[in-house]
Amino acid sequence: MSAKKSVSRGAIAIMTSGGDAPGMNACIRGCVRTALEANFKVYAIYEGYQGLIAGNIGELKWDDVSNIIQLGGTVIGTARSKEFRERSGLLKAAHNLIKNRIDKLMVIGGDGSLSGAEDLREQFPGLTDELLKKGLITAEEAAGYRNLTVTGAIGSIDNDMAESEITIGADSALHRIVEALDAITSTAYSHQRTFIIEVMGRNCGHLALMAALASGASGCFIPEMPPEDDWPDQLEKNILEGAKAGRRVNLIVVAEGARDNKNRKLDARIIQEELTKRSLDSRITILGHVQRGGVPSAYDRCMSTLFGVETVNILLRNSEESHIACLQKNRISSTPLTAAVAKTRAAGKALAAGDFAAAGKARGDEWLRMAYIQKTLMRLAPPEENSKRKKVRIGVVTAGRAAAGVNSAVRTIIRMGMASGAEVVCFEEGPNGLINNKSHIASWMEPELWNAFGGSRLGAGRYVESHGDIGAIAESFRKNQLDGFILIGDWGGYRLLNKLCNARKRYKEFDIPMIAIPASINNDLPGSEYSIGCDTALNNIVDAVDKIRNSTDTAKRTYIVEVMGRYSGYLACCAALASGAEYCYTPEKVLSLDDLRHDVRELAEAFKHGNRHTGLIIRNENAHDDYTTDFISTLFEADGGIEFDVRKAVLGPLQQGGIPSPLDRIQSVRMAYFAVRNLLESVVMNVSGGYFIGCENGEVVMHNWKKLRSYPDPWQRTKCRRWWQEYEKAIHRLSIDPEVRKKIK
Repeated sequence: MSAKKSVSRGAIAIMTSGGDAPGMNACIRGCVRTALEANFKVYAIYEGYQGLIAGNIGELKWDDVSNIIQLGGTVIGTARSKEFRERSGLLKAAHNLIKNRIDKLMVIGGDGSLSGAEDLREQFPGLTDELLKKGLITAEEAAGYRNLTVTGAIGSIDNDMAESEITIGADSALHRIVEALDAITSTAYSHQRTFIIEVMGRNCGHLALMAALASGASGCFIPEMPPEDDWPDQLEKNILEGAKAGRRVNLIVVAEGARDNKNRKLDARIIQEELTKRSLDSRITILGHVQRGGVPSAYDRCMSTLFGVETVNILLRNSEESHIACLQKNRISSTPLTAAVAKTRAAGKALAAGDFAAAGKARGDEWLRMAYIQKTLMRLAPPEENSKRKKVRIGVVTAGRAAAGVNSAVRTIIRMGMASGAEVVCFEEGPNGLINNKSHIASWMEPELWNAFGGSRLGAGRYVESHGDIGAIAESFRKNQLDGFILIGDWGGYRLLNKLCNARKRYKEFDIPMIAIPASINNDLPGSEYSIGCDTALNNIVDAVDKIRNSTDTAKRTYIVEVMGRYSGYLACCAALASGAEYCYTPEKVLSLDDLRHDVRELAEAFKHGNRHTGLIIRNENAHDDYTTDFISTLFEADGGIEFDVRKAVLGPLQQGGIPSPLDRIQSVRMAYFAVRNLLESVVMNVSGGYFIGCENGEVVMHNWKKLRSYPDPWQRTKCRRWWQEYEKAIHRLSIDPEVRKKIK
């Protein structure tokens, strides 16, 4: 009996338009391969709307989007087109789509590009009638292609589109900016000089605000929150008094769309002129298009890939209204295109009208909160009104293995605590510092330049239980007269805090509010979808994998890369998705010998029949007790036949090190602020208890410590269902051609 033939679903054309953004290629790959698997015919429109008008359209096959996930820019080109805004341009565009039998259009671009596609969709029936009347298409073509379906993904480094928490390219652009700010900090420190850095963002302050938070900038000008009239005098005072207080570095981050409160342009040159009038030396750095360039970050590769998959899912749902892929509550979703564009443009109109409050509100409550935090963090000292208050004392310690981003959390705890009238006691050398009372009271300027450092400036270390430790820690609490306590750490730190909570009946010193903040590259802590350090580790892995794959010249080779993660497959799964791996082996999914045999045969077929030179397998260090990296390497080498040879790589501690990523720094600030605020509220209300912070559905939350009892034993965490496990389905679907998979079945 012959197999049932798959029914074609029609044709999709993919286009990138407007400014390029890192991650566009990952989105193209996700869309093309998902569409081909769903039996769509897929075309690329080269050079954006200009290419659509010119008829620069070509069919895409599976291998056409191989090895592009790691590339910046867009491989199909992008361009803006004035003619597309005219009726004549729309008519040419409609004609080219109909002639290629395309009735579905997927656009990756900003609000202008997406709204342009929606205009084409709305006018398509009238354009079809006009083409028929002019004899440019047949009656059959007019009947079959009268309507155009539109979907898309938001490609914009500015992150200025409403209804989505992140847009393609924003995280990568932030990487470029923060890397530049870290580099400038070195020379600024050497010369004790002020640097003014202008960043992109059009009329949105997202890049400037987040870069300021991540770098520890001492000044920030954004469109949504213009400075007071006397801002030049205040800036002068801040620089001069900062020098007296010991600040050697003044980084002032300016959004290209910044305004004063009279709605007049306020750029880097104007700021420098005001400082020059006051005999203050400064230098300007305008980062320009370097912010758009370079390889996409791991986050951008993952999210953009999933955006591409979602655009096809939108088409499969056959919605009459145009929808675009988006990220809401840390989940891939979709939203109506016209509503998103309308809200985005409303924010722009509010700024143009000088209604800054409305523009800020349009960015969301979380954005406004981060702006408030930045205002506090860049102060020179705590508010004077708090100096006469009775001091609350809170302790802070970092515990466990290294996790990049911890220093941003400690800096936030120190400054937000002191700004609220508290004294912050820092325990050095982790748990040992608690036991031996190695501590000091922090000063405001102490964590000034900590953001860019990996590890913990306070020192950390694992807790090894010993008789009398808990009593010694209680004595440290008593001597420091602590009213509250914050621990930043991994599972070892959580276990230590659990012991302190359980010892309350024996030691009254622990009868205070205590909060744990998750810090683990494994991203395996309870009650949180994110742990400090996991994004930096993921970028380290993806960067290493890029280098490994680039080492292949003409040989056909499969790489087996072992990554950390303990009993969580988060790093392995996200690294596989971000690097375009063929397979991913994690503890959450039981691996069998039959699975491995299938994968070897499938990969051998892919090498034999496809135009490929490399294969990639990402394996979590504890994916299976018996099927080790060495075993899998030997199996694939033996059964891969003549199709490929095998190399293995165990990445090791490099995953823990390095400079913290912008996302790790920013998320650290968010969670640390939340911890300080809730801790101080508990102290004021005389509420003691144990708590742990988490990020769930994109929001920072606090759990009661008793909730830990509802989780499995730490060493049985593989039984927990993970929010990212849906990613695993996309990894294999996008890596092996469906035609190859059919041969194995």
